Amino acid sequence: MTTITTQRNRVITEEPEADDVFVRVSLTVPGDEPGRLTVRHLPYQPISDYDAAVAWAVSMADKMAYPIHVVPLCYSDIRNTGRFKPICDAVASMTDQERGQMRQVVVTTCCEVMRDSDDPGIRADMFEVLRQLKVTYES
Repeated sequence: MTTITTQRNRVITEEPEADDVFVRVSLTVPGDEPGRLTVRHLPYQPISDYDAAVAWAVSMADKMAYPIHVVPLCYSDIRNTGRFKPICDAVASMTDQERGQMRQVVVTTCCEVMRDSDDPGIRADMFEVLRQLKVTYES
């Protein structure tokens, strides 16, 4: 764990590991009841935005009353939190036709990203998704 100390606060983070895919910034803020604190999470960002997330947290730390946490996450970290359980349940309850339509949207989106992205890493990721969906020709 790394602690970055600013003038009046801290940013707590860990270096990303090879299997990390997302980064999430968490803020501790006063809760709904007086004297209680709660954690608010910003949306997941791709791990490629890790440095930008840390830079943002450092720039905001002195404006916040409590430390800011920047957490890199791998797929199993996210799966174990149960955060995506509602989405998984929704997909599981879809009909075959609805799943087919969703698959079609995913394939089209991946192809568009491969065509339009300047980032070779993103294009490779989209190709891997298409490969996993068995859309590509494998000899």
